Order: sequence, then structure tokens, then C-alpha cells
Amino acid sequence: MVKNQRSTFGGFSACRSAALEAARAYARMGYPVLPLHPGEKRPHPGLVPHGLKDATGDPATLEAWWRACPEAGVGLLPPEGVLVLDVDQGEVWEALRRDFPPLEAAPRQRTPKGGRHVFLRLPEGVRLSASVRAIPGVDLRGMGRAYVVAAPTRLKDGRTYTWEVPLVRPEALPPVPQALLLKLLPPPPPPRPAWTPVEGASPARLRALLEAYAAQVARAPEGTRHPTLLRYGLAAFGLVAHGLDPREAEEALLEAALASGLPEKEAREVLRWARQVGEAKPLPLAPPGFSANGGVFRKAVCGKPEPSPSQKSVFRKAATYRIGGLRKRRGVV
Repeated sequence: MVKNQRSTFGGFSACRSAALEAARAYARMGYPVLPLHPGEKRPHPGLVPHGLKDATGDPATLEAWWRACPEAGVGLLPPEGVLVLDVDQGEVWEALRRDFPPLEAAPRQRTPKGGRHVFLRLPEGVRLSASVRAIPGVDLRGMGRAYVVAAPTRLKDGRTYTWEVPLVRPEALPPVPQALLLKLLPPPPPPRPAWTPVEGASPARLRALLEAYAAQVARAPEGTRHPTLLRYGLAAFGLVAHGLDPREAEEALLEAALASGLPEKEAREVLRWARQVGEAKPLPLAPPGFSANGGVFRKAVCGKPEPSPSQKSVFRKAATYRIGGLRKRRGVV
């Protein structure tokens, strides 16, 4: 485990020598490291020209980096599966740990502004987008895609990062509390409205919803396939409580995920977790509405608004009337 080494060595020059030791300790635990420009948060351009892509745990490379620039700070790239909550203010952290008590025991470091970096483990097969801002004042870092500044890095104004709860290996991190994880997952975007006659959660409606979810998964572009499958998987398995067969949902979504180019192993892992969570959290279904002529309709999931047969008849009569009047005015008839 890594502790704040400033107290061990004391003074600014001691932090320089402590940086290499901390980098080695992080690397031994399984966290790739990169050097930061002295006194700043950005990667050192001369040592890691490709930024976080150059992060490594290789001891010889770490030795060469800090011999070349002993004043460099330490950047940590948490591997895939490790989520870091970047809490920007102390007040936000207080509210967060009040709402999710298990966070109190998670490895975390205090930032110079009084915020926190909280290290957690994601469930197998689950990925989150680093662009999600589901909780005000909290950014998502790590996951092999976003680095964090780590102790004993010192900024130009003398402020430092310090560990409040020591870091541990990725596999030993506590899991993300499920209530928090569900909060971080964006809900499926609302389907395009289309009107089709159904009643409540009929088999036809459930099948139409599943087909629409599968279509979205199948057409997901590269870079969005995993989160798209996760979002629509949660929605689809949320229909199980309404009568949808979970095996039917899994088969349809798996076929769609493979069609999009997602590896089968990855797709099955996502669906396994989505089923576990989705079945426990039924998806709310809006009740059917009523059309102007008294027919029962519901919002379907794709396509353009589809009028009922009676509405089509009215539309045809109105169109015929308008066209006939237009022809009379123009002297056609």
C-alpha cells in the first residue's frame, strides 16, 4: 500500500526523491504510471509525448523518467475495471459518503482543493463513460481511459495530494455500491414515438420494445457498443417483471451485440450483469392513452406516427376534399 511520503522525507527536495519510490509502489500494485510536468497536472511532454498512452509499470522506464526529471509529479492510470470518483469539493464528498456509507472505507486521497479521489472496483463486464456527469461535482476517472494525479505530487503553489485511506491492488478494491452504480448509468434514451393499438404490457408490446432495443444495440457505432448494450440490456431485463421471457431478451440482445461487432465473451458478461440488476428493477411502462376517436393506443418504439384505420379513412376523405376544391378553383374540373 502507498502512504503519503512527504511526512517521511519532509521538504520539497524530499518529495522529489519520494516520487520515484511512490511510482514504483503504484506499479507493483498493478497501476501504470506516467510522469507529470513539475508543479502541474499535465503529463510531462518531453518524457511521455503520447500522454497516458505511454503509462507503464516497467521499473526500468520509471527509473529513466525520474532520473531525467526528479521533480516530476506522479500520474496514475487506473486499469480497466477500476473506477475513480473525482470529487471536486469537500462538501460534495460529505454528501456522497452520507448517501453511500460504504464509500467511507474505500481507498481515497485528498486533493489540494479539498476534494477526494475515491478508488472502487466495477462489476465484471460493466463499463462506464468518463463523460457521464450524473452527480454534480463528481467526475468519473480511471477505467484505463483517464489518469489521476497521485501523491506525493506537489503543485507550484506548494499544495500536495495525500492518502487518507491507503491504496490497494485493483482486485482488492471495494465494489461500487449498487445504488451508486445505478445512479451513474444513464437510462435508455426514450424511443421514437409511434402509435400502435395495444393494451398495457401485452406480449406484442413487450416484443416490440425488445426488438427496438436490439435494433439500437445492433447499429451502435464503434466506441459506444459496450455502454449501448449495457443501457438497453438493463431496460430489456426490466421488462421481465411485465412478462417478457428473460431468455428471449438475452438471445435477441446477444445476437444484436454480435452483429454490432462486440466480442461474444464481453457481450455475455454485460448481459449477465444487466439481467441481475434489470430484473430487480422493473422498467416503468406508461399506461396506454386514448385517441380522439376513442381507440386505445400506446407509444411504440420506432418509426413515424401510425394512425388507426379509422383515422386513415378520415385523412383520405379530407385529402380528397382538399384536392377536389383545389381543382375547382383552378378550373381543372
